[in-house]
Amino acid sequence: MDLARFDPNPGPTTYRGTASSPAAFDWESTTQIAPFGLLQRAQVKRVRQLRYATVILLVLAVVSAPAAFFVIRELSRDPVFAELDELNLPEWAARNPTDGAVGSRWCIQECRSRQRTWESARGPEETNRAFVGKLRDAGWVEWDIPDCQAEGVDGIETCWQRDEYVLDLWVRAAVCDVKGARPTISAAPPAPTGGAKTPTKAASSAPPSVPPADGGQDANAPTTICPLAVTTIKVFNRISYDPGGGGQPGP
Repeated sequence: MDLARFDPNPGPTTYRGTASSPAAFDWESTTQIAPFGLLQRAQVKRVRQLRYATVILLVLAVVSAPAAFFVIRELSRDPVFAELDELNLPEWAARNPTDGAVGSRWCIQECRSRQRTWESARGPEETNRAFVGKLRDAGWVEWDIPDCQAEGVDGIETCWQRDEYVLDLWVRAAVCDVKGARPTISAAPPAPTGGAKTPTKAASSAPPSVPPADGGQDANAPTTICPLAVTTIKVFNRISYDPGGGGQPGP
């Protein structure tokens, strides 16, 4: 290649890169410029690869998002409380549930103990029969141990076992401090004018309350405010269950 013809001022100057034959061309010292078509095709190929990678990442994100949601929900949800939800208890026997838990679910330092309390609209005996039937249907087996029924504790207490868990069922009568409604006294009528005598008996006394005509229960009756029975279930890991201590239900 002769570069001298591109010089506007030709002279006896020796140009670097001049070669008399292709074999004598200095490939190391001469800057090689790719043709414009090859460079354009390389850029298009790179852009296409980036687009494919973006589409694949979006598809993976859309597909894995629901799976990640369910996995996180299952890991954060206590399986014992989930089983208690599936007992299919009667509505009257499982009102106003209240949950509590102490310890680690994976038994780190202390195994977790779970507790749930319900209110019942019927007596302890009938409520206990409802819970016992549902526990047996769920695969729990009654566990007859001497220290299951705590001394000095009212109600019906039974112990159950299944797999690695121990369950303590305690049904007792509810204790409520319900105050009766105070009688209302209407204001005294004004004194008559014209020198009339004041009646000897107070005319402002309220008339006696009349029961509902339909024979229904008064809305302020204790049975509508206080439940008839309270049920508590405590679930422990078998390795940490202590019938004489931690296995006893609280007040």
